[in-house]
Amino acid sequence: MYEDYNDQELLYLICESNEDAANILYDKYKGIIDMKANKYKNLGKKVGLEYNDLFQEGMVGLSEAIKNYKDNKDTKFVSFANVCIERQILSVLSSAQRKKHYFLNDSCSLDVTIDEKGRTLLDVLLDDTFNPSVKVENDEARENLYNSIYKEMSDFERSVFDLKILGLEYKEIASLLDKSYKSVDSALQRIRSKIKKILESNDN
Repeated sequence: MYEDYNDQELLYLICESNEDAANILYDKYKGIIDMKANKYKNLGKKVGLEYNDLFQEGMVGLSEAIKNYKDNKDTKFVSFANVCIERQILSVLSSAQRKKHYFLNDSCSLDVTIDEKGRTLLDVLLDDTFNPSVKVENDEARENLYNSIYKEMSDFERSVFDLKILGLEYKEIASLLDKSYKSVDSALQRIRSKIKKILESNDN
């Protein structure tokens, strides 16, 4: 009945509690959610999330978009929905990664130098080309190190850190957190400084 309606018309009907319009809009955006879930499914596997988990989170993001969208000439609903869907998927990935302590779970040395180039863990921890895995003596030490690093960060720094560890680039992080590139870069510089202090403290 409403298949030919555009997004704005469907949203208006949804505000009037029209379930048929809601079902049509959800069906319309399943393709976008599928694309986003596939985009991040490999990251999901690393933290114990399957495609279906990511798809469901995408549906949650779409629901939030429908609830919070304000019609204006500058932002179309499709753009707003894309951002909400992706943010929701990345939010659950970030949360799962945090619980898994993924970046500390593999094995690599916490020594001052970690490769033939003389680079330290600090030099490469947030490098896009480096797989940041850290070897510690036991699970308790790994847990303590992660908690020490995390405790020193602000909420914004934690969000930036989680997304960076998941493999996102500066521009992607800035877009998803609705911050400037400079803000993200500054946060990463502060994170590096805090990690350095913690690692130096552990060495003493």
